[in-house]
This record gives sequence, C-alpha cells and structure tokens, in this order.
Amino acid sequence: MSYERNIKGVFQEYNKMFKTILLTGPRQVGKTTFLLSIKEKQRKYVTLDDLEVRNLAIHNPQEFMKIYTPPVIIDKIQYAPNLLSYIKIICDNTNETGLFWLTGSQKIELMRGITETLAGRMGVLEMNSFSYREITKSKYLPLALDDLTNKEAISKNLILKNILDGGMPGFVLNNIKREYFFKSYINLYLERDIRELKQIEDLNAFYTFLVSVASRTCQIINYTSIANDCKKDIKTVQAWLSVLEATGIIKLIYPLRKEELKRITSNPKLIFLDSGLCTYLCGINTIKALENYTNLGFLYENYIISEIIKANDNYSLNYTISFYRDKDGKEIDLVIKDYDNNYHLYEIKYKNNADISMISTFKLLDKLNVTSGGIICNAVELKELTVNNKIIPISSIIS
Repeated sequence: MSYERNIKGVFQEYNKMFKTILLTGPRQVGKTTFLLSIKEKQRKYVTLDDLEVRNLAIHNPQEFMKIYTPPVIIDKIQYAPNLLSYIKIICDNTNETGLFWLTGSQKIELMRGITETLAGRMGVLEMNSFSYREITKSKYLPLALDDLTNKEAISKNLILKNILDGGMPGFVLNNIKREYFFKSYINLYLERDIRELKQIEDLNAFYTFLVSVASRTCQIINYTSIANDCKKDIKTVQAWLSVLEATGIIKLIYPLRKEELKRITSNPKLIFLDSGLCTYLCGINTIKALENYTNLGFLYENYIISEIIKANDNYSLNYTISFYRDKDGKEIDLVIKDYDNNYHLYEIKYKNNADISMISTFKLLDKLNVTSGGIICNAVELKELTVNNKIIPISSIIS
C-alpha cells in the first residue's frame, strides 16, 4: 500500500525556487522512498551508504561530481559533507533550480557545512514519520486554527493505538511485531547515528538517557534529574539533547517570550516526534498498559503536539509553537502564533469533555492578540465554550 506524503506540495514549490533542497529527518521516515517516488525520469540517484561510492565522494569529489551530474539525488549527504562546496560551485554557475536533492539524517555537522557554503542557495525541509492525516489519507484540508470544523470522531481506543504505534513507515507498512521493530530501530540509531558522533562513546549511558528522556516527554526539562538517571553531568545531558534534536528524534519547544511577560520559566519542553518510539522506550507494549500508565496525560499531549508539528512542517504553515508557565506554576499547555501574528491558546486534556474552569489561565495572556483556542480533548463534537474558545475533539486537530 502506498501513502502520499503531505510534504509533497511544499517540496515541489521549493524545487521551483531553490537550486538545492536538503530533506532532513530521522532515519527510516521515508525520505529516500519519497524522493524516488516523485523524481523525474532523467534524475540520477546515488546513495553514500555504498562504501565504494562514499570513498569516491570523500577522496575524489571532482570525479564523483563528473559521474553524478545534476539533476541528481544524493542520499545520506552527511557521510560526505565535503561535497557541499562542489555543489556550491555548480549552483553558482547556473540559474537552474532543482539541481540537487539531498537527504540527511544528521544535521549536526551537515548544518555547519550548509552555513558555510550554501546559505541562501538551499531550501531545507524536515520530514517526520507518518502523521495521522497521512496514515488515514485524510480528505480534509490542513489544520486551520481559526476555522476548526467537526471531523469524523476518533474512538478512545483508536487514539490509544495511534499513540502506542506511532507513524514509522517501516512499522506501519509492514507486518512486523512492534517490539522487534523498535528494538531494531534503536539499535540502528545507536550503532549508526550515535556511534559516528565521536563525542558519544558510552552507548549504554546514552540508551539510559534515551529512556529517561522518553519518560519525561512533554514536560519541562529537568536537567538534573536526567543527569542523575544516566550518571552524567548536566553539560553532557544538554549536549545529548542537542543530538536528539539534531537527529530528528525530539523537538524542543520553548516558553512564550514577550517583553510584558516577566515571570515566565526559561527551560523548554521536549516533544518526541514519534509517539511509538516514545512509548516503546517507556516500556509500554499494549493498549492496556498505556491506559494504566501514570503519565498517560503527558503522552496524549505529546501526541497532539507532535501531530501539529508534523502539519506545520508538511504544509509550511509557519506556526510558532510554544507554551506558557510562570514562576507560580500557572501554565497553558500550548500557545501557537500563526502567520498573521495571532495567538491561539490551548489546554490539552485526556478527558471526554471539558469546562470553562480549565481555561482560567488564559486571562494571563490577555495582552496578546488572542483570536481563538480552547480545550483539546476526547469530545465527540466541536462545541462553543466562550466567545473565542471551544471544546475541541482531537479529530478536529489531527485529521
């Protein structure tokens, strides 16, 4: 069964504007499959997973570029970032767009190379694991915060299954036992992505760190607690979190920053971009175990925010995603600033219904240009709560 990726439209627009496009994202989210599915007949394909080809790219880049002339897909560009300066030379000598399509699952060294060589010449897009919209082949328009509508209701059992399974294409598309898939995925991630980063040598400690981070998803980061879990110092934890973000495993979202809001906290929240990977690391393997999980509310919130992040990336919605929490502990789960600088405030509750008391903190941001929001929950129907706020079924957000 084939799934069309929602990022296709934005990618095609970028292809008309940029000479080079870098498609980044964690391993096995379908970057290569996607590019091969949309490439023109004349576009070549080469992967730097091939050690012979990689050796040529690293040690004789001029010859490599003679063989793999544009238009071309260069897969796993992180293995030969030295090619970027040669790509720059070609781009500087033509007005053609869409010459190079690059993929990379590591942005650490790669982004540094882009900053130095291809700034302004390259469009960078993020690909994530399947969204709910992609899995269900949604017939609805993308998320529009000021114009939410009723969608087909999603049962609580299906919501839990979605959180448990996540959206990794290799798992969604194949009949693989969940535990086998994620165990293999993590081993590959540690052995391929992490081992290649020379500053991370203790893979056992890094795995413990991964589990600790997963158990704290959608919570404000407590560096000390994570450091205690993996027996590393806070500086190491901060560096390792940067690695998780740079390899597309997590996204850090930061507290709202406005001059008039003097009392906000400064530490970010972390969001696992694939809920299946997160639940596996938390040791959750069944829907019943998920239902009984102490931090189910955080996993539910993580799932919804990760779906919004995916929609933001796939459709280039230009949303700024943050949260609010002051030093008195008063908080708002999700604050989104849209393209027009309007603010949308949301509480996220794993409940079947909601009431006005749940949005009492919204008044803390009444200085902002707030246009709409409400409580995202397991309600069946979209309902008015106040003039600007609604009780919002999860289906109205992720479908």
